[in-house]
Amino acid sequence: MLCGVTGIENSTIDNSASYIQSWLRKLKEDKTLIVSASQQAQKASDYILGQY
Repeated sequence: MLCGVTGIENSTIDNSASYIQSWLRKLKEDKTLIVSASQQAQKASDYILGQY
């Protein structure tokens, strides 16, 4: 979403399957991680867009 708003080109990482698998493992271990990560991502987006 942020890439679209700011015009940053979104490219695929060469090791994206490995990256996704590591996130899935962490999410299975910690059920609160998605909420925490989402909150931090929102704060970062707001800061970048000057909405803080």
